[in-house]
Amino acid sequence: MFPDYVVKKKDLVQSVTTAFLPRKVLIPLKQESGILCAPLVKKGDKVQEGQVIAEDASGSESAKIHSSIPGLVLGIKSCAEPDGRNGCAVEIQLNGQFTHIGKSLRAYDWLSYGASSITNRISALGIVNTFSMRNGRSLSADIKTTLDNQGTKVFVRLFDEDPSCQTDCVLTNAHFEKIQKGIEIIKKVIAPEEIVFAVSKDAGLQGKIDAFKSESDDDTKITIVPFNTRTYPIGTKENIAIRYKKFTKSSINEREIARNSLFIDATTLAVLSDALIYNIPVERVFVHVSGDCLKSSAVLKACVGASFGSLAEQLGLETKKIGKIIVNGHLNGFSVPSLDTPITKWVKSVSFIGKTDLADYSSGFCMGCGKCSDACPAKIYPNVLYGYLIKSIKIPQDFIRASLLCIECGVCNSACPTKLPLAEIVKILKDRQNA
Repeated sequence: MFPDYVVKKKDLVQSVTTAFLPRKVLIPLKQESGILCAPLVKKGDKVQEGQVIAEDASGSESAKIHSSIPGLVLGIKSCAEPDGRNGCAVEIQLNGQFTHIGKSLRAYDWLSYGASSITNRISALGIVNTFSMRNGRSLSADIKTTLDNQGTKVFVRLFDEDPSCQTDCVLTNAHFEKIQKGIEIIKKVIAPEEIVFAVSKDAGLQGKIDAFKSESDDDTKITIVPFNTRTYPIGTKENIAIRYKKFTKSSINEREIARNSLFIDATTLAVLSDALIYNIPVERVFVHVSGDCLKSSAVLKACVGASFGSLAEQLGLETKKIGKIIVNGHLNGFSVPSLDTPITKWVKSVSFIGKTDLADYSSGFCMGCGKCSDACPAKIYPNVLYGYLIKSIKIPQDFIRASLLCIECGVCNSACPTKLPLAEIVKILKDRQNA
């Protein structure tokens, strides 16, 4: 059903490579879903690496934004954001000495601090939970929503939500010690009843997780739930909750599991480990860069605010071949028009698709082909819901309630020949029910 380039593994990545340092960064003021931060710097200011340059003025638990390089602020500029929208960003020209990059790092005694202090530190360091590839959310905010829940579970996904992305898989295999440290930090803050590892059944992680169990100094229950990662959708919160319920024969409703648990991915845990242990704000993130327009693929550790083009150049970009730039997965990601689009904290993959790999589809009205409903794993009718909403027709209650079954996998968007925003429409209706 999916185009060949979705599942093509041109170059299987085995490790993380450090990206070249950019001479200029464009750091968007929106680094997580629904939060627009206010700039704390202006044109002409000098900033240090790691300095806070923007924060949410409302005082919420949003992640602070830091400069990823030392330099001179050139101004607040408009820019194309990785979700395809337009926004504002702080532009900084490299100038001065680095504080952290290239320096010997000293471990921070985070264990001596209480849970509340660590949670506040997570917010101050600007850590964003990238579990969902459709949007990022402050990890501190996610933690605080689970603190009052009894019997909290932490779900750790050790594979990628989208089969075209390799970030979580690479970090799991190459840097499991970072993931382990990240889990220890989460345990210190939440004290969960159970930690659930969602793993690919072909990954061979049993030994590493058994070692993690033996090294744990508490009685937290550890559960391993295997997944067939050759299928899709497979890595969403709802999908994992359903699979956990079936695997463990739990009596708890899957919606309750999804609502009351913390879901986190390998990428977020690796970033959390680096940031909290060495007391360094999030200045660099892990990004899988791939595509037929590149001579090679890699998971790069790149500066926040670096352009897509600068990452692609490092891997041998052939500009004339570019047909489309896709952010965070081919099946449920975003298409962006410009190589100047900057990396944000929730970007996990950027793919440069050649013109010859693109289907010749044009957007338009619903054809009534039914491919979206045939492909939908929840067995709802995205095209019908789309038609009602777009035409402002009153939607029958049964159809509205059906939107709650949506697991937000985005398969309907991929199946639609005319590329209608079906998943976004269904999510609007679902959010109305949950409001």
